[in-house]
Amino acid sequence: MDPSLRSAAKNGDVRFLRQAVSLQTSEYFLSKTPKDELGVLGGNIFHVSAWAHREEFFREAIKLLPEDVLKCLLFQTEDDFRYTPLHAAAVKGDASHAIVKLIIEFYTSITWATDDLDDDTGKPWLALTHDNRMPLHLALKDNKVNEPCALELMAVDADLVSCTIVDDEGCTPLFYALENGFNQVSEKILMSPLPFASTFRDVDGLTPFHLAYDCSDNIWRLLFENCVDYIDKINDQGFTVLHLWAEKGEAGPCKLLLETNDFGELKTKIFKKLVYATEDIKADTPMHIAATKKHSELAQIMIRGYQQQQASVVIVENQEPVSVECPPWKIENKDGNTPLHTALYVGSSHEEFALQILSIDPLSCQIRNNKGESPFFLAVTSGCARAVEEILKIGGPRFDLLRRNDGQTVLHCLPSCPENIGRKLLEKYWWMINLTDDSGKTALDKAKEANVLWLVNLLTYPSLIKKERFDWVAACQRGETEAVLAFINHCQDLQRACREENDTPLHHIKLDTYEGYLNLLKIPSIRELKNITDHDGATPLHRVLERKDMLLAKMLLLDDGVERTIIDHKGRTAMDLLVKLYQENADWERMCKQIRIDPYMQTSYIQPRTNLDQIRSNLSVVDALLATITFAAGFTLPGGLDDKTEEAILAKKAAFLVFLVADVYAMCTAMLVLFCLIWSMVSEPNMARLLVDRSVFILMQSLYGTLLAFMTGIFTVISKSSLWAAILVFVMCLTIGVFINRTIFNNVIAKLVLATSTNAKKRDQMRLLEEGRAGTSSAGNNTLCKAE
Repeated sequence: MDPSLRSAAKNGDVRFLRQAVSLQTSEYFLSKTPKDELGVLGGNIFHVSAWAHREEFFREAIKLLPEDVLKCLLFQTEDDFRYTPLHAAAVKGDASHAIVKLIIEFYTSITWATDDLDDDTGKPWLALTHDNRMPLHLALKDNKVNEPCALELMAVDADLVSCTIVDDEGCTPLFYALENGFNQVSEKILMSPLPFASTFRDVDGLTPFHLAYDCSDNIWRLLFENCVDYIDKINDQGFTVLHLWAEKGEAGPCKLLLETNDFGELKTKIFKKLVYATEDIKADTPMHIAATKKHSELAQIMIRGYQQQQASVVIVENQEPVSVECPPWKIENKDGNTPLHTALYVGSSHEEFALQILSIDPLSCQIRNNKGESPFFLAVTSGCARAVEEILKIGGPRFDLLRRNDGQTVLHCLPSCPENIGRKLLEKYWWMINLTDDSGKTALDKAKEANVLWLVNLLTYPSLIKKERFDWVAACQRGETEAVLAFINHCQDLQRACREENDTPLHHIKLDTYEGYLNLLKIPSIRELKNITDHDGATPLHRVLERKDMLLAKMLLLDDGVERTIIDHKGRTAMDLLVKLYQENADWERMCKQIRIDPYMQTSYIQPRTNLDQIRSNLSVVDALLATITFAAGFTLPGGLDDKTEEAILAKKAAFLVFLVADVYAMCTAMLVLFCLIWSMVSEPNMARLLVDRSVFILMQSLYGTLLAFMTGIFTVISKSSLWAAILVFVMCLTIGVFINRTIFNNVIAKLVLATSTNAKKRDQMRLLEEGRAGTSSAGNNTLCKAE
C-alpha cells in the first residue's frame, strides 16, 4: 500500500481520498500494508481506518469507490490474523459502532453473487479469523462497553447462527457476553431456541456460570431455568462456580442464588450441588475458600441459605424433619479442617466468621482435624480471644480437644494469647502444666522460648495461679483418662480434695489396659484411696464391679490392701456384687477361678493374700493362753468350796452361775479355735483361709466370754460387802465390751484422730494470727517512729 494512502486512511484524510479516486486505478486501493513496528495491525484502507475508527473516511470511501472494489476491500483479510474490516471495527467496539453499521448497511444494500465472495456463506458477519472468531466474538470479548455493536451484529444475523460458533478457546459469544455483563445480548441468546447448552464449557472446563458475575437477576433466572445441569460442573482446576465466587469474593450472584425464594425446589437442588461440592486438590468446599480469603459475607450467605433450607424441610408422618444435609460448616477437607478451622487458621482478622458458626452450632468446636487440632486449640494458637471465651462459655472442651497429636497442649500455645485469656486458661487447666509434648518440652519451656515474662512467672510459681476445681467425675465419664492422670500427678493434696468432694478419681476412672491400671495403682496418692468410701458408702471396688470393669476389678481383688467387707449404704459388700456377676456372666466366673477367688466364700478378717502361717501362729498363742486361763478359772471358783460338802459355797447365786457358764463358753470357744487352726493347716487354700477367718470370729467370742466371766466373778465376791465397787467394775467391763465392736471402735478412733487434727489446725491458725498481729503491731510502731 502506498504510504500516503495508508497515512490518509489512518488519519481520516478525506481530501486525499477524493484526489486518489480521481487519479488512481482500482489496484491502488486493493493493496495491503503489514502491521507496523509498534504492533498496529495492517490490512487494506478499510482495516486501517477501522483500527483508527475513522468513520468519515470510511463513509466517504464507500461513496466514492466502485462497487466491485468495495466488495473486495470489505471481504479482504489482513495477513496475520485474517481479520476483515468488520472484525477490525468490532474489536474497536463502541468507538467504531458507526463503522460496523456502515459495513452492515453496505452488505445488505447490494446483491451478492456467490462467486463474488471468498466466503461461500455470503454472510460476512460469519467470517472467521485464524482462531475461529467471528465479529460478534470480538465485539463481546475485547471491550466492556461494546454491547450496542454486538446487538447490531446480532440484528443482521436473523437466525443467530453466529451465537453457536465456538472459537479455539471453546467459547461461544454467550461466554463473553456473560463475562462482560452484557445483559441484553445474554438475554437474547438465552431466550432463543439455539442449542447453546451443547457448547457450555470452554477448553479450561469453565461454564458461563463461572463467568457471570455482573449479570442481571433475570439472566441468572434464565441460566438456572435452561442450564441448571451445568451449574455443578468443575473446571480443570477442580472448582465449581461457587468456588470461584468464593475465591473472588463475589457475593452478589451467591446471594441471589441462595437467598431468593423464586426457584422453589430448584433452589434446593442448586444449593446441594454447589455448597457441598469439594474441589480436587484439598477437597475444600466454597465455604472453606471463603473462610481462607476472609470473604465472610459470602460465607454468611451460605450459612443463611442452609438455615433457610432447614426451615423449609417437609415434616413426614412420624413428625420428624427430613434433614437436607449436614451443615456446610462441618464438612471436612483432606486435612480434616472444617471452615471453622480454616477461619481460625487465618487468625483474629476473621474471628467474626468463627463466632457466627459457634453461635449457631456450638458442637462444631468438637471436631478435630488430621493434626488433632480442635477449633479451641487453633483459637488459642491464633490469639482469637473472643473465640476462646465463647468456647469456654459453651462448657469448655474435652481433654482430647486441648491437645494436638504431637503432644502440645493449649498451655504450650499461651504465648500467642493475650495475658487475660492466658491467665484464665491457666486457672482452668492448671493440672496440665507439667505435660510434655513429643519433644519433651513443657509449657514453661515454650514460654521461655517466646520470652513471655508474665507466663514464665506463673508457670515457674504455680502457687500464684487461682486454681479452679477439676471435675474428675465428668472427665471419667467422657473417657478423658489422660486428663484425670494429669490431675492426679499434679495435685499435691489429693486426699484432701477427695475428702472435700466425698469421692475419688479411683471410683470412676476407666483405662483400656491391665498395664495402665498396674501403673495407676503404683502411684502413692492412688494407693491411699483404695478403701475410701464415697457419698453412698461405696469403695472403688464397689463401683468397679457395678460398671463391670473386669481389668480394674482383677487388680483390686488381687491387692492385699483392698478391703472386700466394707458395707455400702445399700447394705452390700463388694463380694455381694461379685457373687451376682459370678452367677450371671461366664467371663467373670473364669476370672474368679483364674485368680483363685471364690466369691461365695466371704471372709471378714482375712484378706486373700494374707500370710496364713503367720496368722495361725499368732492366733494359736493367744488362743492357748485363753484356754489355759479359762481352764484354770474353772477350778478356782469365786467364794471357794464348802469344807464339809466340797461343793461351791455360792453355787446357788445367779451371778456365780453366769460366771461358770461364761467361763465354760470361753474355754470351749478357745478349744474350737485350736481345732479350726489345726484343720486349716491341712485344707485347700480357700477353705484354709475361711477357717482362719472364722477362727478370728470365734476367738472374739472367747474373749467376750472371758470378759463376762471376770465381770460376774468379781460381782459375785464383792457385791454384798461393796456394791458400788461391784457396779463400777461391771460398768467398766461392759463399756469395754461394747467398744471393742469393730465398727464402733473404728468410728471412735477416726473421730478422735479428726478431733486431734482439727485442734492442731486451730492451734496453727491461732499461732499464725498472733504472729500476724505482732507483725502488724511492729509495723505500726515502725510507722510511728518514722512519723516522729
